[in-house]
Amino acid sequence: MRAQVNWTQTARLRRLDFVLRPWTDAGLDADRITAELNSWMLTFHPARPAEYIRAQLARQAADSHQSEQFEAAEGWDELEASGVFTASRPGLVTDVLQGLAQGLASYSARQAAQGFDDLSGAGTDAEADFAVFFASTDSPPVGDF
Repeated sequence: MRAQVNWTQTARLRRLDFVLRPWTDAGLDADRITAELNSWMLTFHPARPAEYIRAQLARQAADSHQSEQFEAAEGWDELEASGVFTASRPGLVTDVLQGLAQGLASYSARQAAQGFDDLSGAGTDAEADFAVFFASTDSPPVGDF
């Protein structure tokens, strides 16, 4: 593996063996480990390659643990939620949708108060407004730039 990943060539074999132990214990062979390390696409050569690998593996493990914790906190159940349009907690989906509806309503009200509302409100005739606008401008026809 060390011969195929150029930035690891300065590392001692025993140290590489030690830091790559999580992958070898998981059953990855030298070809798979080489592919994983090359997929990192480093544009530099770390001064201490084994320590760099150790730090990256620790970061990946922490990220994986954190995402598992988030899923557990939300009550996510992969088996239960794997069907089409299902959720492990339908009440949560309803709450999110209600929150989105309230947020969009308050956003629309704020935009209307600032005069940025669209022309679909009650008492407006969008077609007439557009006709007046286009009749009053001296813009060139659409195809002529």
